[in-house]
Amino acid sequence: MISVNDVISYSRDRDYMSGIERDQTRIKSTSEVFTPTELVQHLLNEFVDPGSIKENFLDPSCGDGQILSEILIKKMQAGMTHEEALKTIYGVDIMQDNVDECQDRLLCEQENLRAIVEQNIVCSDALIYDYKFKKPKKKSAKQKEKEQNERRLRRFGMI
Repeated sequence: MISVNDVISYSRDRDYMSGIERDQTRIKSTSEVFTPTELVQHLLNEFVDPGSIKENFLDPSCGDGQILSEILIKKMQAGMTHEEALKTIYGVDIMQDNVDECQDRLLCEQENLRAIVEQNIVCSDALIYDYKFKKPKKKSAKQKEKEQNERRLRRFGMI
């Protein structure tokens, strides 16, 4: 079982904005803005009632998971397991590379929980998404392997 300290290390010890190349055209077309960790922590401490931290949480423009990873940490600090916390965290983003990064960030390399984040963190336009968070269609082993290899290559800046 992964500890909250492991999640903190995995979530925070990364390059700001995931290292994904964001040129001015992309920034302009998607309006991407990434919130620094210190500001996220301040906002959560200021505005999230500690008594409600175990409730469901939705970020309709989750990006690379900066806010959701801090929510995960708070939920685990409140006594939830990694799996329990993931089941209460939801996110939507319009860019697939952000969704992939967010999913990986929340998983903290716990691949046995991938089905949860694939259901709860989705690529869609937040303004028109139906927010039902349906189970994704079953993928073949070959498709899963291909996607996992692509995520690894993307993580290391090879694609």
